Amino acid sequence: MSDELSEAKTTASPWQITSWVCCTVILVSVLSCVVLAAVRSEGLTQIKVTALDANEEPRDHDLPLFKQKDALPDYEVLVISQDGFKTNLGAKLNTSAKAGLIWKLSNPISIHEIASIRLQDQDKIISDAIAEVQLTDKSVVSGNYRFDFQTERSAAVGVESFFGTPIGLAIAGAFLIAVILMLLSVFFQ
Repeated sequence: MSDELSEAKTTASPWQITSWVCCTVILVSVLSCVVLAAVRSEGLTQIKVTALDANEEPRDHDLPLFKQKDALPDYEVLVISQDGFKTNLGAKLNTSAKAGLIWKLSNPISIHEIASIRLQDQDKIISDAIAEVQLTDKSVVSGNYRFDFQTERSAAVGVESFFGTPIGLAIAGAFLIAVILMLLSVFFQ
């Protein structure tokens, strides 16, 4: 009877145990990736800047005989990321922001990666900063300007943002090691 019990009792080889551990790591990694990517998936798609008082807008020059339309500011928006990179969204030349100026982003940027958004008066030599805000709400007022932000959820933004974090890199490394160990276990079984 004891022989039957010992035969029924099977032991797992070290490679089988390693394979199970690797499968568990892969499963946990994929689930973590999906959950954290979903949390970080909200991306900025549009910025609208409105001047609250048109008389307070900066002028390029206040010289007589110049067309006052050309004296209107050349608004430019920069999105500054947490790591210091600046994304220039372009300029709206000789335009008043009283009715609102809209900048659309062709590639959404994760709101978790944005440090600030700067509105500046574009110049040939040095652009003058007019206002700089943090994306803390759907609408933010700074000085004479209101910034309205439009965001949307995107799986691509979430995954890209997730793998830019230290935990994302650690999970990617663990996933790679687990796959290599699983392949080795197949060859050494």
